[in-house]
Amino acid sequence: MSTQEQHIVFLTPMFPESEADSVSIPALQVFLKTIRKAVPHCKMTAISFQYPFTKKQYDWHGIDVIPLNGQTKRLKKLFVWNKALRHLKKLHKQQAITTIHSFWIGECSSIGQRFAKKHVINHVVTVMGQDALAGNLHVKYLLDTNTKLVTLSENHRNTLQQNYQLSSEIIPWYVDTTEYPEMQKNTIDVLAVGSLIDLKNYPLCIDVVSELVKKHPKLTVNFIGGGPNLSQLNSLIEQKELDKHITFSGEMHREKVLEHMATANILLHTSSYESFGYVYIEALYSGMVIVSKNVGFTQNTSEWAIANTKEEMVAACNHFLTKDASKKRVLVSSEKESLTDYLKLYNG
Repeated sequence: MSTQEQHIVFLTPMFPESEADSVSIPALQVFLKTIRKAVPHCKMTAISFQYPFTKKQYDWHGIDVIPLNGQTKRLKKLFVWNKALRHLKKLHKQQAITTIHSFWIGECSSIGQRFAKKHVINHVVTVMGQDALAGNLHVKYLLDTNTKLVTLSENHRNTLQQNYQLSSEIIPWYVDTTEYPEMQKNTIDVLAVGSLIDLKNYPLCIDVVSELVKKHPKLTVNFIGGGPNLSQLNSLIEQKELDKHITFSGEMHREKVLEHMATANILLHTSSYESFGYVYIEALYSGMVIVSKNVGFTQNTSEWAIANTKEEMVAACNHFLTKDASKKRVLVSSEKESLTDYLKLYNG
């Protein structure tokens, strides 16, 4: 089938509200922009279930976006799902949908599978994060179907397989290299990036820093992100007398995050679970080194230390803090390979 005849519909719980929105799911944004360029004559439509909070349809880099304005309200769920099915029916009538690509095993994959089964349409589901963990009720709609499942890393694939006995193909995310500022002299010794939630395990991060300052009394540490645990973490920092070392920058636009990465040495990532960890590949391409647990997309290389205990993390950070601070960009996943793999799923 020629790309002129193809019509791919993306189903996602959230979507950038405009081309200026760089915060909403950066990995998905990079993927959609490059897949749009890869098949310029293919019709592409995105239906966003919950965000942005608008009903006005708009164009995003050549993709028609239909927001359903669910606003993550439980009482609106059935209304939003029925509305999604009506839009799918209308789109299919206007130009036959050849592939539905759903993101997350959740409401989008369930609605996508229901419509795909009824109309015999190719269905691809990218498992995005904690949806691979046990207890996901939406998985039942994908069992014993022809849905093509994609996971983001070997750890991610194994989690899905162990919890649901579902096979998947690994297709990693990648970076848009044009987005990155020039690397600068390091002014931040340790950087942590992520939401201030239990999953990210920031108390461990603070414990590691508490040990590091014993050998590095001028250590500079910056935490980027916001969340419900801020007050708790501030109390822990005061308790350990780390106020002069640790700075919270809060949430910021992605461009600013990349600017911070360009001036930072170590990404300390203490998260207890990741499906991929897009921050990993952002940090490596920014010239940083990484200390992390064995979660998501990990590689034990000269620029990346896998450390699963506080003691291992302290040792790895001390190693990187005392070695030559020369920086280099590291590109660990291929845009071309990932796009080729997705196009095979769309055309298969």
